[in-house]
Amino acid sequence: MDLSWWKWDARVDEEYFLYLALHLERENLWSKDVETIEKLFSQTEEEYVPHNVIGIQYIESERRVNYLNNLVLQKNSIQKSNALMIYRYYKDDIERVCAYHFTTKGLKEVRNAICEQDDFGYFFMCFEEEHELSRII
Repeated sequence: MDLSWWKWDARVDEEYFLYLALHLERENLWSKDVETIEKLFSQTEEEYVPHNVIGIQYIESERRVNYLNNLVLQKNSIQKSNALMIYRYYKDDIERVCAYHFTTKGLKEVRNAICEQDDFGYFFMCFEEEHELSRII
C-alpha cells in the first residue's frame, strides 16, 4: 500500500484497530495499470477490506479507461468499497485527468480536468468545462 488509514478508537479498543478506512495506490508507469487495480481490490481477510480506495495512475490512452473501469466494477462488486479512480493520460499534447467515483452500486460520478502550464511556468489544473470557457473569453 502506498498509503493506508486505519480507524482506531481507544474508547472502543485500546489495542486493535476498528477497520481499514482507506487504501491508496498510485502508479506512474502506465504498464502497471491492471496491477494497481489488483492491489486495490485484492482478496484479503474481512478486517483488512478497506471502506474506501483511491487509485491514481497514468494510463496509456483514453481508450484504456473503459477496460479499467469494467475491471474496477467487477472487483468492487465483491469488495464493496467506495472507490475513486483517477487516470492521467495525454491526448493532443494535453495532459488530462479523469476521476471516476464508484459506490457499492456502481459508477456514481465522473469529472474531467486539464493540466497545463501558465506563462510563468507554473502548473495548474482546471475542470474541462472551465478550460473550454476560458478559451471563449
